[in-house]
Amino acid sequence: MAVAPAGFSLVELLVVIAIIGTLVGLLLPAVQGAREAARRNGSLSNLKQIGLALHNYHDAKRVLPSGFTSTATGTTGIGTNEVVAEDGPGWSFFASLLPFLEHTALHGTIRFDLPITDPLNKAARETNVPLFIDPGDTAPRLIDVTDSGSPAAASSTPTVISQAAVCSYAGALGTLRYEEQPFNGVFHRNSRVRLSHITDGTSKTMAVGERMSRHSRSSWVGVVSGQELVYAPESPQYRAAEPSFNWRPAITATLVHVRSSVPSLTGSPGGFIGPYKVGTNFLNMDGSCRLVSEATPLDIYRALCTRAGGEAIGGDY
Repeated sequence: MAVAPAGFSLVELLVVIAIIGTLVGLLLPAVQGAREAARRNGSLSNLKQIGLALHNYHDAKRVLPSGFTSTATGTTGIGTNEVVAEDGPGWSFFASLLPFLEHTALHGTIRFDLPITDPLNKAARETNVPLFIDPGDTAPRLIDVTDSGSPAAASSTPTVISQAAVCSYAGALGTLRYEEQPFNGVFHRNSRVRLSHITDGTSKTMAVGERMSRHSRSSWVGVVSGQELVYAPESPQYRAAEPSFNWRPAITATLVHVRSSVPSLTGSPGGFIGPYKVGTNFLNMDGSCRLVSEATPLDIYRALCTRAGGEAIGGDY
């Protein structure tokens, strides 16, 4: 009597393949979620190190670093497109913090008396600082700096004058627009804020937040002399809203004022915006971090971005 050969039947093989496919389908979201959680934890670590550096700077100087340095006085360049011209040199608070982030050598190469785009600052300007890059930010690590100008007609071609290293974070300017005075956040042009000025409480005042450079092109170096602060042309919201304009990719200030909505992946590209679905990470002035999601009430979000507004913040936020 013949013995049937051992092996799988076609039906059994198809069942096994179907089971494996189902398991892979269940496993992939978990793997992706774990990867996003790891990237978000990496960003939180970056923010906490920046927070520690801010406090060490304050201990040494008795004041927080200026949002960025400028020879400009008063308000400048007020316009409907939030375009502001600056006179430089423009170096940001990130640059001031370098010695407190174990980047003393890089800090020593910067000519702070010269504009960012000066040839003598080329090496420093193009140096990426890993701590200033969110693990979830996939933008190119160098951005083009173009000649200044208001949003130009589509036929206009901006000229690239240099490049600069990106930054995935920005300082909290407050609830007022850049050109409005007096500013009510932690950082501003030539600001000299002390911890004693933060009367709302350091645990209830946000200093730095995530802002993906692919949505709002910016660099840790600061504001380029003679440039105007415009939104990045990569922002899909602005490509859709302004199809007739070519938004020139000048470096934006490493500061953000709170918009009329909480951070959202589909919201304003010029505001704070993190790369994570759960929300945007922020550093408080006491060194702790918090998450602001789309469910966060707008009034609480705005209150957290002022240093001395006197707002009452309570409950779970």
